[in-house]
Amino acid sequence: MFDAHVRDHAHWSPRAPAVVTPARTVSYAEFDADIDRCGAALAELGVTPASGVVSVLVDDPYLLLLVLAALARLGVVSSPHNDDAADLRLTDAGGAAPAPPATFLTREWQAAMFARAAVPLPAPDPDPDAVGRVMLSSGTTRTPRRVGLTWRNLEARNAANLHAYGAGRTGAWLPLVGVDAMMGLSLLMGAWTLGASLTGGIPARDLPRWLETLPDGGVLALTPAQLRALLAGLPEGFQPQPGWRICCGGSLLPPALAREARVRITPDLRILYGATESGFVAHGIAADLDRHPGMVGFTPAGAVCDVVDDDDAPLPAGESGHVRIRGERVARGYLGDPAATAERFRGGWFRTGDVGRKLADGRLVLEGRADDRMNLGGRKVMPAVLEEPALECPGVLDAAGFAVPGPEGLDRAWLAVVTVPDFDRDGLLAHLAGYPGLPPPSFAWTEEIPRNAMGKVDRGKLREAVLGALAARPG
Repeated sequence: MFDAHVRDHAHWSPRAPAVVTPARTVSYAEFDADIDRCGAALAELGVTPASGVVSVLVDDPYLLLLVLAALARLGVVSSPHNDDAADLRLTDAGGAAPAPPATFLTREWQAAMFARAAVPLPAPDPDPDAVGRVMLSSGTTRTPRRVGLTWRNLEARNAANLHAYGAGRTGAWLPLVGVDAMMGLSLLMGAWTLGASLTGGIPARDLPRWLETLPDGGVLALTPAQLRALLAGLPEGFQPQPGWRICCGGSLLPPALAREARVRITPDLRILYGATESGFVAHGIAADLDRHPGMVGFTPAGAVCDVVDDDDAPLPAGESGHVRIRGERVARGYLGDPAATAERFRGGWFRTGDVGRKLADGRLVLEGRADDRMNLGGRKVMPAVLEEPALECPGVLDAAGFAVPGPEGLDRAWLAVVTVPDFDRDGLLAHLAGYPGLPPPSFAWTEEIPRNAMGKVDRGKLREAVLGALAARPG
């Protein structure tokens, strides 16, 4: 249970920082005492393991981390703020109670909780195969599904994370995606396991200043879209502290973006590939993207990943197919959804929904989501075929390929593009003309591309927006 690591470091390094927010820095000893205070106060509200799954909708960054740790110490299963199927929701928000039934953590309750004596709570001893945390799948192509992660799953994932992207790094661990996403929860567990400080509540616009001032560097986890925005907002003369490691995941990392980040922020840029259902699938070094675009690296020990055909037969290196994984990191299925479980969980394997291939040395190269593949009159094309060349064009800030049915009923390629002001749109046409064989796209010029918390493009929203615009045209 991840709160137990906090208690360990409260004994071993009590004055080391456990949590850093814009408003405060809290030591391991102070945080451990607050966990006991919060747990006792929640129990008095009737929050116990019998409460079922408890969703946490808390705006204050310190209180959010405190409540999550206190629930773990009580042996209560927690879930993200948007889990509408939870049995109870804890919230510090005002106004009407959000569904499911809510318990409000009022300012008065918070003041009384922090003022109470810190009496150590007994350490729970849960069944390792019992669910300890519920997470939601990305849901870019369908309704998000509830994934029940056992304590054994969580510990196995934490071990893989520390073995791979966490190796050799303490300092500050900064999950820009937030702890309701799997990447953010992984950083929470990893930071407190190692005795590093977890940094929360930092607005993206303030991130450059924190990268310059937080001592000893650490681990910054974010999506490619967030990395692009960070680079665009770096101030003149930006000088980050040495020792930062950037871990980028959620969608494919374009080689040009990786090169810029390695020059301007840190050469230690890592690629993370995983899923809510499976945890860590692969970990790679971003420098390898220059030779192998789409490369996400090797699968860390403790799991097996391979590439199979439509009948689940393993494919040799170099052949494209469906990516699947098995091991202790993988969940058992979706809660309350046996049909979806049967579709994606087969014979102990989880199909990630991605298409990829293995290199001869075992590294995994992704080509895109199977559901995103565009069928353009019989020619099957991944969106990255359009996106990567567009992102190489100066002035293009973001791009997303998708398909929209034409008047004849066949799908046509579209490209949503975000640019700098006064961008030369004809220049993009000329730039794309330098890539032979690209399917000619129509363009949707937009101020923002819809993405979920992990940076995955919501191509369904883009498709609906274009269809709506086309339907509204006169004639």
